[in-house]
Amino acid sequence: MKRSAKESVLEFFSKILKSSFYALGTPNGNLISAHVAEKLVPIVSAPTPVGMIKFFCPAPLPEWRARTLLTKEPETLQWIDQFEKGDVFWDIGANVGVYSLYAAFRQVKVRAFEPSAPNYYLINRNIELNGLDDRISAYCLAFTDASGLDLFYMSNTELGGALNSFKDQVDWQGQAFRAAVKQAMIGYSIDDFLERFRPDFPNHIKIDVDGIENKIIAGAAKTLGDPRLKSLLVELDSSRVKYCDSVMGMIRAGGMKFVEKRRSPIFDNTPYASSFNYFFRR
Repeated sequence: MKRSAKESVLEFFSKILKSSFYALGTPNGNLISAHVAEKLVPIVSAPTPVGMIKFFCPAPLPEWRARTLLTKEPETLQWIDQFEKGDVFWDIGANVGVYSLYAAFRQVKVRAFEPSAPNYYLINRNIELNGLDDRISAYCLAFTDASGLDLFYMSNTELGGALNSFKDQVDWQGQAFRAAVKQAMIGYSIDDFLERFRPDFPNHIKIDVDGIENKIIAGAAKTLGDPRLKSLLVELDSSRVKYCDSVMGMIRAGGMKFVEKRRSPIFDNTPYASSFNYFFRR
């Protein structure tokens, strides 16, 4: 029988604990259970305007994401605050689910998409911790311009990590990078995914994928033109002027209007200072 990812992680921490007890000369190290190990993994509770959100944080980066929930992208939270109860939100590039969880706490129905296997485990663990499996559905798949099997190029396999790319081995600045590992992955165009599976149509879409925004938008032409889509957020590197103009042109062709671009001042004087969230509305 195959063991779950949770069991594997807990066994890992259990082994660490056993080793520590043996090192101390404790004869009962082998009696430490996975349940004890789990209790020693920090659960970060983040207070927010919509309630206390819990995060499973077995590594530093997921903990940082939890603790910066209100400061990393306050503009994204303000955007989500404008959603109406019962709206459908698609979180493309959901990572550990920070914004999926926040939206679900506001009585919004969420479909989260995260190709990274380590992050997919974490987002599902966070859904479980908060009892939100009736509001959030998470899928381990990628979006692009055409459906098919390909590779997900991962810059690292760190829990909570980012800066990966599906099909094209390019980073968020459009530069080629060397992947630490290649993960097999299935990809869909948004239009094809909706046509094949008939999920709830998105009223709001967030795209944070670090490099292939143009392909995802190209594969969503029909969706962008549907009046049921009320708003769109896409993260872009503003220093790539022609690239941004091209992406924005495709979005405008769908009848959506550019509203503004924003980012948190915490990214001033960092390598990500040119990265902004671009907001569009019907």
